[in-house]
Amino acid sequence: MQTQRISEPMFRDRFCQRLNAADLSQVGSVTGPGRSGAVAAVYASHMLGVPFIPYGHPIPSHLGRVLIVDTARETGQTLRKAERRYAYADPVVVFAFDEPPRVIFWYEAPKPQTYRHELAEGEIRARHCCAA
Repeated sequence: MQTQRISEPMFRDRFCQRLNAADLSQVGSVTGPGRSGAVAAVYASHMLGVPFIPYGHPIPSHLGRVLIVDTARETGQTLRKAERRYAYADPVVVFAFDEPPRVIFWYEAPKPQTYRHELAEGEIRARHCCAA
């Protein structure tokens, strides 16, 4: 599988382009699904000066439209599901990168990444200890 490593400046530049292309005039809050969506949502919150709402939490009506963001989109299924979940808040959806190629962000562990459910109990503890 072909991959592309994305640095923080590359992400910021692309994300700004995508945000600038969207109609954000009535957006009053931002959220994003999963870990990568949370990263993008916190970025957007600071860039736009609007509150970050953890994904799954209700959007207060007085905040206006919600911006739903993610770092990347492969099939679009996750973002469509988020859009349906927040339909009552008239969502605007923005993502930074289309996949493929698979994008790997500066904050991610080197690939192939091993997930917790794939590790033995001792490995979980060892990997989560801080290095001296």
